[in-house]
Amino acid sequence: MTDALKQQVMDLVTAPLTAEGYELADMALSRYHTNVLLRLYVYAKGGGPTLEQCAHLSRVIGDVIDGTDLFEQGYTLEVSSPGLERPLTTARDYTYRIGETVRIEFVDRKRKKQTAEILGVTEDRVEFRDENGSFSIPLSEIERARIVF
Repeated sequence: MTDALKQQVMDLVTAPLTAEGYELADMALSRYHTNVLLRLYVYAKGGGPTLEQCAHLSRVIGDVIDGTDLFEQGYTLEVSSPGLERPLTTARDYTYRIGETVRIEFVDRKRKKQTAEILGVTEDRVEFRDENGSFSIPLSEIERARIVF
């Protein structure tokens, strides 16, 4: 799938998701022969989304996509939460996980991994707290973080 098609779909679904009170976290678009699979991962304020909310969003987004000629041979649409396993990489990812404990991996591989609670997020920094107190790290120095179970 082309990046242009992916961007086209993202542009198409962002407004309806926002109108419903959700935010697009990520999207995967893949093709196998003539089958197209479109996976949307969405954030919901206050947690979730629930299974019922995902089903509702699937109908809303399906109606929007069906009104275009993007997938004339058909497609399969899946809507779900980003999941706990998904690495946090953007400020938005961290914002939806404030209060969670994460394992932080750094761009500088020589820097030791850290486990800390997410306290807050700005456009370019994440505020954490561990057993030694609060600290802030620029997003550009974080390779990824994963929720600690």
